[in-house]
Amino acid sequence: MRVTVAGAGTEYSGSCPPPGARAPVFTATFTVGRLPARVEYRWVTTRGSVSDPGWRTLSFPAGGGKTRQARVTLTVYRGGPAAGDQVVVKVRDPENTASNAVPFSVDCARTASKTPSGGPSSSPQASVPASPSGSP
Repeated sequence: MRVTVAGAGTEYSGSCPPPGARAPVFTATFTVGRLPARVEYRWVTTRGSVSDPGWRTLSFPAGGGKTRQARVTLTVYRGGPAAGDQVVVKVRDPENTASNAVPFSVDCARTASKTPSGGPSSSPQASVPASPSGSP
């Protein structure tokens, strides 16, 4: 079992939340050794917050491909100076493993109406279901 993560739009500066087209997007590529298989995973940041709060299941049916992808778009509600963090995919089944860490930075303009009183947080606004990506 192998999982890698790639990011796009990982540096943002402007009003928050970032517009959908400019928000950081992360794509995880999962590769299994044999079929059928089932992978349980979740997206997390290295600071400990879960950016996609639940475990997800990705199925690899018999006769299908051994590689699949999943994607998450991150919007960060944060005021003040640049906030750097990293996104990782953690896998708990079929084995405990983790992907590479992909750094991102979001620098939100200070705007009282867009900064929550509870402080910084991150959460996904959209998650595209996993789709086949072909052979490795």
